[in-house]
Parts: sequence; structure tokens; C-alpha cells
Amino acid sequence: MQHITKLKLAAVHQFCDVEDKSTEYMYALMQTTCKVDIDTVNSYMVNENHEKLFREVNELVELIIKIEN
Repeated sequence: MQHITKLKLAAVHQFCDVEDKSTEYMYALMQTTCKVDIDTVNSYMVNENHEKLFREVNELVELIIKIEN
């Protein structure tokens, strides 16, 4: 799985955690938003280091905010 795909999945995962969405909703949103299949979502959820990816997503968002201001 490409790193950009992992970051996209992490962003959706983080959003769903913050918004307290159900696992079913999160899986469906990951599939549609990131254009991946259920096997890719399952692989991400089982194998990835979510904390590291969450930090990378936050750093990217902070950078975009700085650029926009």
C-alpha cells in the first residue's frame, strides 16, 4: 500500500475518532473517500501504526494552514 493511501486512511480514521462515528461508518467512508476496497481498509486497520500516521496527518494539516495564512 502506498504511503499516501495510508495517510488518507489515517485522516479519515482520525476524523471518525474525533466525530465519534461508528466503525461501520468509518469503514464505508474510508472505502469511498480513499477509493480503496475493504481488504485495503482491513489491512490498514490491522497492520498500521496509527499514532505515527496521525502525527504525520497533523503535521501536514499544520503546514497547509501556515501556507494558507
